[in-house]
Amino acid sequence: MNIEVTTLTKSGDPHPVWRVLTAVVAIPLVVLITIFAANVIFAAIIGVVSILAAEEFFSLGVKRSIGRPGRWFLAAVGGVSMSFLGGPVWVLGAAVFAAITLMTIEMLTASAEDALVRVAMGLGSILYCPLTLGFTIFMPRREVLLLFAIIWIGDSAAYYAGRALGRRPLAPTISPKKTVEGAIAGFIGSVVAGVIGGRWLLGGMRLDLIWISAVTAVAGQCGDLAESMLKRSAGVKDSSSVLPGHGGILDRLDSLFFAAPVFYWLLVP
Repeated sequence: MNIEVTTLTKSGDPHPVWRVLTAVVAIPLVVLITIFAANVIFAAIIGVVSILAAEEFFSLGVKRSIGRPGRWFLAAVGGVSMSFLGGPVWVLGAAVFAAITLMTIEMLTASAEDALVRVAMGLGSILYCPLTLGFTIFMPRREVLLLFAIIWIGDSAAYYAGRALGRRPLAPTISPKKTVEGAIAGFIGSVVAGVIGGRWLLGGMRLDLIWISAVTAVAGQCGDLAESMLKRSAGVKDSSSVLPGHGGILDRLDSLFFAAPVFYWLLVP
C-alpha cells in the first residue's frame, strides 16, 4: 500500500499523465472482467477490492491514532462480499456473523480502552466497503457496466472541468480543490453517460435513465465528499498511493460505494 509516485506537479500533486496511464490500463481490464468473468470470479474480485478498501479505511484510523481491528478481520470483509452470491439472507447472515465474531474476539484480546474503537472501526468497514460495493454482484453485468460509465465519465468530467474552469469551492472545509463548476460538469457528464450508455447497453431509449442517472450522480458525488471528509479527519491527502495519479482504492471507488446501492434500488427490480 506504500507505492510511491515521484512524478509530481509544482503543486505537489501527481502529474496528470499518471492519471491517464492508470486509467488506460485499468478501465479495459475492469470492463473485460465485468463482461466475461464467471459470477464466483467476479464476486471474488469484488471481495479482494473490498479487502483492500477496508485496509485503507483502517489505515485512516491508525493515522488518526484511534486504532483498528486485527488483520484477521479482513477475511470477514471478504466473506461478506462473497455472501452476495447467495442473496440478501446470506448477506445479512454474513454481516451479523462478522459483527458477533469481531466483538467476541475483541472481548478476549483487546484492552478495555481500545475495544470500543476497534469494534467501531470493524463494523464501519463492513458497512462502508463490502455492503455497498457488493450490490454490483446483485446486478446484471450490463447494468454494472452502465453504472461504471455513469461514475467514470462523471468523475472525469468533474476533474477536468474543475481544473480548467473551477472558480467557486464546493466544500472548502472538506475538499478545497473541488469546485461547483466541476460538480456541475460531473453531474451533466453522468446524466449524458447514463442516457447514451443505457440506449447502447440496455436497448432502446429509456427516459427514466435521465432521473436515475441524475440521482446516481448526486449519490456518487456525496460518496466522493464523504471519503474526502474521512481523509481530512485523518490528516492525509490520499488513502494510499497504490494507483498512480488516483491515490488509493478508496480514492478511486469512493463515488461507487454510495452510487452502487442507489443505482441498484432505482434501476434493478
